[in-house]
Amino acid sequence: MGRSVKMIGPMSLVWMLSVPVAAVAFMAGTLNLGAAIVRWTGSQLAMALFLPVSILVGAGAWMLVLAAAWRLRRNYLRRAGSSMSAVVVESDLRYKYRSGTLNFDLWRVNVEAQFPHPDSGAEVRVQKQYLYPQFREAKARALVERLSVGSSVPVVVRKNCALFDIPKRPVWADIW
Repeated sequence: MGRSVKMIGPMSLVWMLSVPVAAVAFMAGTLNLGAAIVRWTGSQLAMALFLPVSILVGAGAWMLVLAAAWRLRRNYLRRAGSSMSAVVVESDLRYKYRSGTLNFDLWRVNVEAQFPHPDSGAEVRVQKQYLYPQFREAKARALVERLSVGSSVPVVVRKNCALFDIPKRPVWADIW
């Protein structure tokens, strides 16, 4: 049995560098759209509310864009990749107090699984992270229970990319 290698491809690096740039551009576009609506309506109320409403709408729409990107990526890997079973070697649930800029408490689920690569036969590991808001603690605990150490998890693999074939979307950096 060979050594264990973590799977990360060059596209993962491209993804992790391009998503923040795309998020800034997306938010700038949302703010420009909000400003155009203010100019079109000429309303003082629209002028007062354009910044907070544009930011909230932009952030919500960006989450939908990330969800769509994940669904497209998962569907592509399901079509072009190999389905197999992996063994969970690490499963962790942690409470993140006041994480991020909005000061929300989060539950972070970290899962790492190991499996033989379908092409090379080498033992590889894939790690993904999932975030749940504080009020979804039961769902976070259920995922950790389902993906406990030693359990089997379905994975989809293509070349040097792999993802867990479960319905929950991982954090933005782990989509690719």
